[in-house]
Amino acid sequence: MKQKFGFEGDAMNSTVMHGLAVGLLVSFGIVIGIAIVFATLYRRHLRVLRLSQKWSDPLTPLAGSRRGFPHLPIPHRWLAVRTSNTLFLRQLLSAPQQEATSWSDALIRARERTWFVSPPWRGWTLVIGAAIPDPASDIDRLHRFLTHLSRAIGDVQFFAADRVLNHHAWADLRDGQVIRAYAWAGETLWNQGEHTLDERLLGLVCHDYAESVEGPGVCGGPSEQQNTERVALLARRWSLDPVEASAHFMEIDEGSGLHRDGLEGSD
Repeated sequence: MKQKFGFEGDAMNSTVMHGLAVGLLVSFGIVIGIAIVFATLYRRHLRVLRLSQKWSDPLTPLAGSRRGFPHLPIPHRWLAVRTSNTLFLRQLLSAPQQEATSWSDALIRARERTWFVSPPWRGWTLVIGAAIPDPASDIDRLHRFLTHLSRAIGDVQFFAADRVLNHHAWADLRDGQVIRAYAWAGETLWNQGEHTLDERLLGLVCHDYAESVEGPGVCGGPSEQQNTERVALLARRWSLDPVEASAHFMEIDEGSGLHRDGLEGSD
């Protein structure tokens, strides 16, 4: 009888263990299923936001359709500085004042080694000109320049987009601290800070240091081209859209004859 009871007890224990194992597997499957559902919903949500972004932030020409401005390119490099004190900003740039020039002329001459400072708009001031350090030439110099300027004035953002080589960069600094920065010129030159939600929504692809990139040489591949085309959209989300701002400044120039301050840069 003891042996019979012992056999029945072993059978019951085996049944219980089997039931527990099945229960754990079912629970694990439910957790995995919930995770898959949430991941699918999140991807769908991002896709919807990206589609809405496509319609709300189109890559429109710089020319304003209402006033018939001539088509002008987006500058290869520009700064957005959160300040309305353009005099102090010019002093920080350590550049002598040049002859007055319209913003449309400044855009045409943006490849010159010069500073052009816009009037303030919506609390921000734009700075364009080839005097702004080129990340492809010297990323350390750009870092020093942005850090020094941000320590002195606060919020400073940098953007670059070369549509020929697909080189691109963006940086957000506050009080001398780099919040987010990324620069690509045939390879990743700068990748600091967390990948932001705005970057993800715009589909911007950021590579790690020394990561191989598929594409024709220094021009990269489709993701590098897409990044370059969407730098202005990121600028719109972070501060000022250079397209909209330039159209606004040219409207002022056309309507009132006011001219912008041009500043000659120094090395």
